[in-house]
Amino acid sequence: MNSKIFKIFLFTLFILFSSCIYKAEAIPEVSAKSYIVIDSDSGRIIGSRNPNEKLPIASTTKILTAILAIENIENIETRIEVPAKCVNIEGSSIYLQPRQIVSVKDLLYGTMLRSGNDAAATLSAFAERKSEDGFVDMMNKKAAELGALDSNFVNPHGLHDKNHYSTAYDLALISRYAMKTISSSEKYVAESMNTVFYNKNKVVYQYEYGNGIKIGYTKAAGRCLVASAEKDGTEIIVVVLNDGNWFQDSYKIFDWVFENYKTWQVVEEGQFAGRASDGTPVFIQDSFSYLMTEEEKDKIKVQTKITAPLLLNKDNKVVCGEYSIYLGNELIHSGSLVTENK
Repeated sequence: MNSKIFKIFLFTLFILFSSCIYKAEAIPEVSAKSYIVIDSDSGRIIGSRNPNEKLPIASTTKILTAILAIENIENIETRIEVPAKCVNIEGSSIYLQPRQIVSVKDLLYGTMLRSGNDAAATLSAFAERKSEDGFVDMMNKKAAELGALDSNFVNPHGLHDKNHYSTAYDLALISRYAMKTISSSEKYVAESMNTVFYNKNKVVYQYEYGNGIKIGYTKAAGRCLVASAEKDGTEIIVVVLNDGNWFQDSYKIFDWVFENYKTWQVVEEGQFAGRASDGTPVFIQDSFSYLMTEEEKDKIKVQTKITAPLLLNKDNKVVCGEYSIYLGNELIHSGSLVTENK
């Protein structure tokens, strides 16, 4: 083999090898009509397809219902009476009876674990009692507050309506917020109802690191799933809409993320960042971590801009500049530089 042919041969091998590496690192293919994968902590989007397409979302609606119930009902141990209008709703049910006395906490678990439409309706009826505009209006206002601007809600449970929709991206925003207050489990003992709720969401007991969050299904929406998993301090949220392989698609995405990404601490609270013009030492105000690949970690840059002392912040520290963190050329975080406590 002459040298020219040998070089072409080596070049071809290189291209084939590079192609194989790329395919191994590419996010797995899924059958969802729309999906998104985000880091729960930073909100970084790891992968997506059609994330802003407006689609019916079935019972994943109840994530927002649970948020509003928790935020608008002072004590979740409160026991309330089930209104007659909230029973015998089609679809999933926890079989509430009119005038039955149940706790808000049990209704929350009945909504999230068993996807009870009657439980969601009862929660909404109680949560809206102090609102002039009603629960649906509360839902749409909360969604907008969270940045879910391509969503519209007309009921608290997700039964199909052409004007009731969201997107994978919006559901990820809502779910990321929900994870701060809503916990999940394989089962729950509902004492006020003398029963046990078993979670319909297989993620929490099928996937080793699964910890939430909600399933949904209607004929129009198909199989919808918001799934979450946490491993070694990294929590990932996967939203798949209209996905016949909903659980397995989520699991293989989780596996891929945990294999290729890790949460790295970029700066630490109190880390020395330089000195002001008068010699005063300056420090990073808050810690910051970010989900990255090993290769991305080497592309992180931290830039600081130290100024004259400006003002006292809420922690009684003097702000004297700012820092910016870049991944390559992309700004991913910025924060304040401060002096020591006064």
